[in-house]
Amino acid sequence: MGEAVIFGAAVLAGWMLLDYSKEKQWRKVKVLESFLAGTAGALGWFLLEIIF
Repeated sequence: MGEAVIFGAAVLAGWMLLDYSKEKQWRKVKVLESFLAGTAGALGWFLLEIIF
């Protein structure tokens, strides 16, 4: 489960950096989208750990 959390945090950080580089400002909607993407990535990674 630890790997899934680290992967989710990496997706969150990467998504936020990409959004910031495009708009040059922090927007609540973009931060929320980044959080949701990180959560989805972590859940997907966790499910892959369980299956395989």
